[in-house]
Amino acid sequence: MKFIYLVILLLTNPFLQAQSTKLKVMMVFAHPDEGEVYAGGITALYTQSGHEVKYVSLTNGDAGHFSMKPEALAQRRYKEAMHAKEILRLSEYDILNNHDGELKNTVANQQEVATLIDKWDADIVFTFYPAAGGHNDNMTAGYIVRDAVRFLKSEKLPVFMYVRDFHTSSFSYIPDIAIVIDKVWDLKLRGLGAHTSQVLEYNPYVMGTYDKVQASKKLQ
Repeated sequence: MKFIYLVILLLTNPFLQAQSTKLKVMMVFAHPDEGEVYAGGITALYTQSGHEVKYVSLTNGDAGHFSMKPEALAQRRYKEAMHAKEILRLSEYDILNNHDGELKNTVANQQEVATLIDKWDADIVFTFYPAAGGHNDNMTAGYIVRDAVRFLKSEKLPVFMYVRDFHTSSFSYIPDIAIVIDKVWDLKLRGLGAHTSQVLEYNPYVMGTYDKVQASKKLQ
């Protein structure tokens, strides 16, 4: 618990931000763009304070479009992720070659995630809170990270921080920690905006606002 308090203080206390202690943070989510959606603000706070952040997407996002073919979409989303990496000043951004919509909590996936955590020497790992009712891939990502702990070889156990999936509605959720991201809000939006296949195309299409969004683009 003391370490969690330290994390918060490093983000909010100007004196501690100037200290030499540097954290290594890992964000493990199911799809490219979810690190930016769910944790882009806190990512920016970390990187602006001199800490190192690594994103890991457990799928390549090859099903996240209404017209593009999987292989071409995966390549496009990789390029978008690398653009977001530059904007948010991420140290690393890994995208694993699992198909979008087919993520499984296998021993192989658990071991791969454990290896990534060990190699990164993570102090803190963010992932989805695994619970019934959420997006299947997102919930599976949370379970994979949870179950990967048994395979960790490092003597240092990271602090694991859960983020709620927007789709989860089957349980009462009251967060333990809230971080103000007002000063990096624009940066978060820029990082998210790098994922044009999702922000300007797929998500508006699913929400029924695609034509409106495309029309607004033409007016800019």
